[in-house]
Amino acid sequence: MSLSTISRNLHGLRNIQFTGAEIPRRWTLRTLSTSRPVREHYLDATPETFKSRVKEGTSKPVLVDFYATWCQPCRVLTPLLKNVTSPESGYDLLTLDVDENPELAAENKISALPTVVAFKDGKVVNKFVGFRPEAEIRKFLNML
Repeated sequence: MSLSTISRNLHGLRNIQFTGAEIPRRWTLRTLSTSRPVREHYLDATPETFKSRVKEGTSKPVLVDFYATWCQPCRVLTPLLKNVTSPESGYDLLTLDVDENPELAAENKISALPTVVAFKDGKVVNKFVGFRPEAEIRKFLNML
């Protein structure tokens, strides 16, 4: 099979099986895993998701980011939380809009935004209110 044929077939998104000798040296093979991801992000979660992932409890800590769309510090904080809850961190992230879920905000005594609450085994472990730089967020995670 010539390189131009391979290029056409790959561009056309057709399945091709190669033996080791046919793969051009500049290409690398990547394997895909079907195992469950180490961390999960639940963005704009519903009360049902909150209940199943946080209140019913898992041994894995879950960070809940209580935010509002009109809150500028919330818009800056959420991407930082996504970064620190990388696959290696072992934490899940759940974001919850307080305007769409006022009952959950009241139940968790959210009085200022943004508020990040860490849950483990269905219980509050720690929380912080207001914007924090990434280094302080990492310290917060290390305390859990």
